[in-house]
Amino acid sequence: MPKRPAQRPSPNDAPPLRLEDPRGIRALAHPARLAIIDALASGEELTATQCAELTGLSPSATAYHLNLLERYGFAEAAPPRPDRRERPWRTSGRPIQVDLDTSTPAGSAAAAAVGAAYMDTTRAIAAEFTEGASSEPEEWRDAVLNNADLWLTAEEFQRVARELEAVLKPYQGRRRNEDRPTGGRRVRVMNVVVPRPRRSTRGAPREA
Repeated sequence: MPKRPAQRPSPNDAPPLRLEDPRGIRALAHPARLAIIDALASGEELTATQCAELTGLSPSATAYHLNLLERYGFAEAAPPRPDRRERPWRTSGRPIQVDLDTSTPAGSAAAAAVGAAYMDTTRAIAAEFTEGASSEPEEWRDAVLNNADLWLTAEEFQRVARELEAVLKPYQGRRRNEDRPTGGRRVRVMNVVVPRPRRSTRGAPREA
């Protein structure tokens, strides 16, 4: 069984990991790196071999992705295990704050790549859960899938984003076992507030 990490300061006390460089943003967009980040976010310490089982890559290829995630602050080396046979990794535990200028082609491309990767990952989680929902306990059986198209001003658009973020904030930072509620499990909540493009790529009329 993977070893749990040694106690560290609460993620709520750690300074945020600010991502401003498009290259750092793109470090998130690779499916293997997203899988590793997701696995480490559970609080487990994993070796490159264990991560390779999640990514479908070789341990050496997975080690490359782990080293890149370390370079950009998403992962860090964990204390050596007693056998010292392979280096374990853990999440850095720092909240991620993306600050990217999407007014440049490079910035827009990086943001689009990361957004698509995260939405693909969440779609896969939702699809897998829905397919197996009948085997879930009744209190966990219903996934909430809700879309809302709203006509908003720019000020209202920004307010909605802030209010949704505020709803989630009290539940964030529960990375350590002692911070997690009894009977809890990991729940993916995807928060997307995005204006529709002025000219739809799917034939919808242009908005006034």
